[in-house]
Amino acid sequence: MVVDYHVHTPFCGHAHGKMAEYVENAILTGMTEMGFSDHLGRYYLGKAQRKRYFEWGMPERDLERYFNDVMDLKALYADRIIIRFGLEVDYIEGAEHLVENIVNNYPFDYILGSIHCLPALGWHHLSQYAKSDIDKTYQWYFASARAAMRSGLFQSLAHLDFIWRYILWPESRWSELEAYISDLIAVSKKSTTDIEINANGYIWSRANYAKGSDPFDLFLDHLSMQKARITLGSDAHAPQMVAKVFPEIVTLLKSKGLNQVSTFDRKNRKSVALG
Repeated sequence: MVVDYHVHTPFCGHAHGKMAEYVENAILTGMTEMGFSDHLGRYYLGKAQRKRYFEWGMPERDLERYFNDVMDLKALYADRIIIRFGLEVDYIEGAEHLVENIVNNYPFDYILGSIHCLPALGWHHLSQYAKSDIDKTYQWYFASARAAMRSGLFQSLAHLDFIWRYILWPESRWSELEAYISDLIAVSKKSTTDIEINANGYIWSRANYAKGSDPFDLFLDHLSMQKARITLGSDAHAPQMVAKVFPEIVTLLKSKGLNQVSTFDRKNRKSVALG
């Protein structure tokens, strides 16, 4: 079974196409299950801050429309594909109660946690801190990821590879990155939070690293060694991007011994055979 649990919609303000087109493309790929998980807006910013900083998610006022649209599609395509209702939420340590006040109002099948900014650096997107102190940035990022997993808010942590896409880690210190990844997976196994395999991370690594010196491969190796729970996500922001490069990813995962993927129904996990 191949499931795409990271699909966006125009509600976030930077995805394109009709929601039904995403579903149609998922069906064309042969998938029997998909999940919408659009970005929640930056709930943790005050009114003045929201005017100063880039907003990459849907306003809270649109959640009701988003919910209704997903439910309509779920009913319309019920005989062709299972559609899950999800959300991608930025994790900010100390703001967990704000997340709960929002997500507890809806019957989500799953919530993806993600880290797009680090308060210790400021409120800009992580990509804008490429010249920051690499050691402190990685320490803060992985500390935040571990806290997200321990929070109990999320069914899966999205695009862990986000950090090395934007802030390159020196290959001469590979063992330190390996320790960060290994420690985080250990936390995942003790928590209720899976780890996402993100298609954008796979594509980026294949474009920027030589085979054998790829942090994405290192990441997969540790997921396999520690028998971690995983979800799959294309991070699609256009209909044709649903399940992008999934055949290559699935082949790679199986070659690493990663043969199971998690699915969720009202936050209840089920592990199914991959592919």
